[in-house]
Amino acid sequence: MRNELDGNNRLQESQSILWLLCLGIIAATFYVDLLIPLGVACAIPYILAVLLASFLQPVWAMPVVVLVCSILTIADIFYSPGPLVVPIWKVLTNRGLALFAMWIIAILLFHRNALIARREEALLRIQLLEGLLPICAECKKIRDQTDTWHPLEIYFSDHTRVT
Repeated sequence: MRNELDGNNRLQESQSILWLLCLGIIAATFYVDLLIPLGVACAIPYILAVLLASFLQPVWAMPVVVLVCSILTIADIFYSPGPLVVPIWKVLTNRGLALFAMWIIAILLFHRNALIARREEALLRIQLLEGLLPICAECKKIRDQTDTWHPLEIYFSDHTRVT
């Protein structure tokens, strides 16, 4: 019981650290993005926050992080100080590419996490099915991997610690 509590505490601590890292990266990226002229692609570091968010436990965490990063990427266009020194199409292209990269990575990581969850479920089912034994309903003998039938008592004494 104590090991379970320690494991849960460590999981909560690591989740808290990941949340703080994500929020710190988002805040730092937004701050730096506001200071640098619009022609520079400063929204790219948001991708690091998206990557970290893929390890957060609530399933909704990663989409929320991507959405916040997307909103801040667009908001920086309107809140960056100083005159626009590059053509607006370059600014929009840089921002569009950053948004595209964020969302593609988020979608790929979402699918990756779904595949990992499916694999874990399949492994649990395999472990359950491996625990089942083919037993003849008439003679009560057990079939092994070589299709040889063994009496119940002999099979258990050979394959388990039961005597």
